[in-house]
Amino acid sequence: MLIGLFGLLGYLIGGIPFAVPVVRLLSGQDVRSTGSGNVGARNSLRVAGAWAGVLVLVLDALKALIPMLFADSILADQWPVALVGITAVLGHCYSPYLLVRSLKTPWQHWRHWLLIVGGQGLATGLGVISVLAPILALPLLALGAFFALGLKRSSWAALIMIGTAPLAAYFLGYASFVWISIGACAIIILSKLWQDYPFKD
Repeated sequence: MLIGLFGLLGYLIGGIPFAVPVVRLLSGQDVRSTGSGNVGARNSLRVAGAWAGVLVLVLDALKALIPMLFADSILADQWPVALVGITAVLGHCYSPYLLVRSLKTPWQHWRHWLLIVGGQGLATGLGVISVLAPILALPLLALGAFFALGLKRSSWAALIMIGTAPLAAYFLGYASFVWISIGACAIIILSKLWQDYPFKD
């Protein structure tokens, strides 16, 4: 029962679309109807500038990090802590608040639907990694920055970062719950990355 409540808590916190108030505050625009329409850090950067992108990135990471640390302080088992992180990523990608809003939007295409119900989840996934395998967080950010800034391929950066994370955790000898949980987050995030296929940004 308690584990289920923590999982629900992770989902509800993860679903908070921080990009909406941040972009509105800094630019007066609605991030959901500007740029790609995505409520993540990348579209916030495009619409409202660097400060908006960085702030949304940090807030989206904290959506997983803080509930996981809270669960860790109460629960003895590590699997429920990992579950909170997974449900936070799920909430960010498929926000309960944006799902309700999407029902009022005329159906256009499945990729359009994916865009309007949540972000891609990469920042929230990094929050999960920061708790479960903190040694991986900075190298993954550096790898992502190389592709995003050096090669101008932000979608490829996201794909490579989240794709290599569970493998890296496995080969570094982390416990099974770590790489399995990161892998579960990766599957959720990759389901959202398909909206950018064939990754030509």
